Amino acid sequence: MVTIELEIVRQIFIGIICNLLIIDSGLNEGWSTPIIPKFEQDDPLKVSSDKVVWVVNLMYVGVGLGSIVPFLLMDRIGRKGTLLFATIPKIISWILIGLAATVTQLYIGRIIAGIGCGITYSVMPMYLGEVSSKRTRGPLGTLMAVLLNTGMMLAYAIGLYVSRFTMSMISVTIPLIFLVTFIWLPESSVFLTKKNKLTSAERTLKWALGKDDVVEELEEIKRIVATEDLKVDMTFTRSLKQIYERRENRRAFRIATIVLSALTLTGAAPLLAYQSFIFEEAGFEISTNVSIVITGCAIVLAGSVCVMLVRIIGKRLLLLISTPVCVLSLVTLAIFFGLLSCGHDISRIRWVPSVFLVIYVLGYGLALNPVPLAYVGEIFHIDVKVPAAIFCSLYYAITTTAVVKFYQVLQESYGTYMPISVFTVITFFIWLLIYRYVPETEGKTLEEIQMELRGQN
Repeated sequence: MVTIELEIVRQIFIGIICNLLIIDSGLNEGWSTPIIPKFEQDDPLKVSSDKVVWVVNLMYVGVGLGSIVPFLLMDRIGRKGTLLFATIPKIISWILIGLAATVTQLYIGRIIAGIGCGITYSVMPMYLGEVSSKRTRGPLGTLMAVLLNTGMMLAYAIGLYVSRFTMSMISVTIPLIFLVTFIWLPESSVFLTKKNKLTSAERTLKWALGKDDVVEELEEIKRIVATEDLKVDMTFTRSLKQIYERRENRRAFRIATIVLSALTLTGAAPLLAYQSFIFEEAGFEISTNVSIVITGCAIVLAGSVCVMLVRIIGKRLLLLISTPVCVLSLVTLAIFFGLLSCGHDISRIRWVPSVFLVIYVLGYGLALNPVPLAYVGEIFHIDVKVPAAIFCSLYYAITTTAVVKFYQVLQESYGTYMPISVFTVITFFIWLLIYRYVPETEGKTLEEIQMELRGQN
């Protein structure tokens, strides 16, 4: 019993330290919501509306660029070394964003911030998936999204009441703390085994799992890592070939595309980034700042519930429960703004956006936001983890950039109801895809997941 408790304590300790970098990414994601309105108010830097969308989007462009870095570094300096490298652009970006006197400097700062986030999103799920046990892999994977949301909530709470410079100086402390704490954590045991450093891999397992007998876990990792040419590093080209040649890899990429679409194509990024304008358009009595803080708290609360429930009911069922909640919320929002654009009297229902955006955030935060990262960290075979990490980050960056721009264009051309209506249809379609193609992985070892993927069409 003592050994089990030590395992849980160690795993939580690893999760907290690792997710400092995720909290920082949440600060970058949530930064635009409180800061964008300041460009029209008290910020010395004035940014026009057509440039504001790029202030939001260039971070996601940086995420795409940052996803290439793991290909260059991850199999050379390891998962740990790559994550330590990610702190460099994160620290530089906050300083540049806080001191930016021109729009160009702000653009550069956001791109550099995105690069750091891209590295984090590519490598952190993999690192946590490889150092955690099957008991804690699900909660730790979903904890990433919870703390990403915590970072967003902190961005709302801090950014609404302080200047751009002050927020940046507060935020830069997070990657600095990560740097001085994460450096003491071990390298991934899977990476060490792949490099044939079995003694180090065993030492890492003993420390991370908090027990002396790790023969079973080490043998599992050896089986995962075993390939036809174990002593020859898998080239990127060969990894790409493995995607098409092996059934489990094709299925893993299909699952990743579906769950990442749930994360990005359901409209959360633009709805959260532009929520201050949504609340102002609705004209509800509660202040915009209060509504924004409530949505920030809601997404953290929902993610925390996810962490508690994921081991009990599984990731797949959480997805199937949360998606229709988002669909119903989006339908209601689309109807409200449709009535508003047609000139109907909506004075009695101005509360609808504030309430149903929170309900949407609760549904999104329950599974669509936290669960995809957990899936990505555990479904890919060792042979394709590098191209998989790059694919996932690029897909996230491209789809989020497209969705934010899509929202702006349709909102300005037709009204708020139009992009929300499109998000409703997409979210419903994703619900069907999850039901048809996404399996349950909760409580299974990495080897069991690969065996299940290999055995299905």
